[in-house]
Amino acid sequence: MKSKPPKRSQKRRNFYGKANRDSLQPLGSAIDNFLKVNSMHSKMDEVEVILAWKEVFGDVINKKTRHLKLNPDGSLVATLNSGPLKEEFSLNKEKIVKMINDHLGRDVLLSVRIR
Repeated sequence: MKSKPPKRSQKRRNFYGKANRDSLQPLGSAIDNFLKVNSMHSKMDEVEVILAWKEVFGDVINKKTRHLKLNPDGSLVATLNSGPLKEEFSLNKEKIVKMINDHLGRDVLLSVRIR
């Protein structure tokens, strides 16, 4: 006796497999895994640092900031329009790193370069 071929919906269900408790994970960790696999973590860190820069230093400093770039090695390159502001920030690089890392709640920045 031959058995009937499975219905199309059964084929699909069997193809993808049945989810069990071991294969389930929280959404946050699934997103983190996706970002790691696709090498997008550094870009997300850059976006978070740019937003933190605006929140930590305010609109006045943000308007005088021409460009921010986070390098993969953890160094932030900040291009500023104001000469006195460049001098002030150059003297306080360690403090800037600490303020932004404290705001983010983790160590993303290792150093700051001011241009």
